[in-house]
Amino acid sequence: MVDDLEEMEHEFSIRERNRRLHYQRAVLARIERESRKRRLYLLTALVPLLSIMMAFSLLLIEEKKFVEKTVLQSDIETIILNGGDLESIKQALRTQPTVNSLKVIISNKADYYNVDIPLSIVLSDIRVNAFRNSKKDILPIVEPIISEYEEINPFDKLQVGQKDYFENVRIKTGDIYPNIVNDVNNLADELHEKNMLVEEYLGDSKMSFWISIIAVVLSLLIGGYQIFSARPEAMKKLFLDVVDEQSSSSSKGSNKSSKTDAESAAS
Repeated sequence: MVDDLEEMEHEFSIRERNRRLHYQRAVLARIERESRKRRLYLLTALVPLLSIMMAFSLLLIEEKKFVEKTVLQSDIETIILNGGDLESIKQALRTQPTVNSLKVIISNKADYYNVDIPLSIVLSDIRVNAFRNSKKDILPIVEPIISEYEEINPFDKLQVGQKDYFENVRIKTGDIYPNIVNDVNNLADELHEKNMLVEEYLGDSKMSFWISIIAVVLSLLIGGYQIFSARPEAMKKLFLDVVDEQSSSSSKGSNKSSKTDAESAAS
């Protein structure tokens, strides 16, 4: 009789263990499905958010306005060939349509001028391109315009405050200015080059700042995603610990009951 009880107890424990295993598998499969769904929803929301954030950050980095070089040069060339004067060329530069900053970001920046580009640089580029492309018919027209513009606006390439200082020097020197004009122009050119270097360094530092901000935001988002995706694993571990604890408790209870039954049967 003791053997029959032990066999029954053994079969019962096997069925109970199999039932618990099936239950554990079902619960774990459900937790895994829920985890995959959460990750999919999170990624679906995270990817557009990151795209919008990156585009917005790049637009903040490139907050300047730009005009296309080829369009501006072609427009000014047309005005020059049609007999337009210097004031017409200035007006064409002031009213030139700007391009979208996002277009500048995804294309070659060398194909664009800043919207505040000095006219002297644009005219010099047109002159150089005329030599490159064998457009010698425009040279006799554009060179007098360049000379006229340099005579009227010799410090056009400088910043506003710097330009005022040089204009005051030209006015106050009066008749002796022609004797120092070459030195003053060389000084203005050198100052213009230094201004360009300063603007480049400032642009790099600003870009580094925004890249740091983007890196911090990305690290926070990635950390949040890792914490969120780790929750199902923690729930799974907690569930397994509870099941193991219940299994050990039930096995101890069954062992005690079987031992008691065996002792009572033996007596």
